[in-house]
Amino acid sequence: MIQIANPIYDSVFKYMMQNNKVCKILLSALLDRDIIEVKVLNNEIIRADLRKFAVLRLDFLAKIKNPDASIETVSIELQKAEKSTEIVRFRNYLAKLYDTQANDTEIIISKNRKGETIRTEKKTPYHIIAIYILGHALDGIDEPVIYNYSHPVDVLGNPIKNAQSNLFFNSLTHDTVIVQIPRLRKNVKSRVEEFLEIFDQSRTMPGNTHYLLLDNEENKPAGYETVVRQLAGAAADKETKKVMDIEDEYAADIEDRIELEDIVQEQKEQLMNLVQTLLSMGLSEKEIAERTHIPLEKVKAYKKNVG
Repeated sequence: MIQIANPIYDSVFKYMMQNNKVCKILLSALLDRDIIEVKVLNNEIIRADLRKFAVLRLDFLAKIKNPDASIETVSIELQKAEKSTEIVRFRNYLAKLYDTQANDTEIIISKNRKGETIRTEKKTPYHIIAIYILGHALDGIDEPVIYNYSHPVDVLGNPIKNAQSNLFFNSLTHDTVIVQIPRLRKNVKSRVEEFLEIFDQSRTMPGNTHYLLLDNEENKPAGYETVVRQLAGAAADKETKKVMDIEDEYAADIEDRIELEDIVQEQKEQLMNLVQTLLSMGLSEKEIAERTHIPLEKVKAYKKNVG
């Protein structure tokens, strides 16, 4: 058995993807494309509030080799959410990508009629690929990996072969890859699912979610061992271990706070119902406050809410 750090943790995932070679291998597997070059543009963990879990966001600029052997520069937006699907936030990040980073900027130097040198900035949008790695399952969709690629057709449903190489079409559409970690299965045959074994939570070490145990299997896809070695290194990295503990504490704190908020909300609803019942019996606000020991201000507030 091989022990690796669990990449469902944001700290481990970032440790894994900071290795450029590993980053290229994993993205190549996910996209089913050969990635020639890749550059990390941004990596951040966003926490909106105590009721919402973190979203890890990574932006890449990559040169990929398409099935027709053409080389294309694309912008890749990868988002990983462990506990909840933040659909609105996912859309917001994607919108920011369209608005800012996903452009190739070229400076064109020309002369005007007076012979003066003019520098003009020309922006060419990159094609965008969005990858979502989800720590929860989507309702009604059992497939662990979902590809939603643009397949343009004419009015009769016939494929339009040259559309995807057209700058207008390519700039205004994007491709999507969705990975559902809970849907991952053992004994898979596809290359991408073999790589995604590193996320399979059924392989968690007993009593310690920080680590996964992988089988010493042969005939793995090229690059698989490189990714596993990086995660084995993360398992031994003291700083990564420390941050995993912090992530556990944060998650536990959120669970406790949500449970407490739910209890408080339930109590509030019970008091509101009590106030409504007493009001219907003809008691005044002051009488209700005296009998129930609920502050008069809250009785008035509850009356307003139920009224």
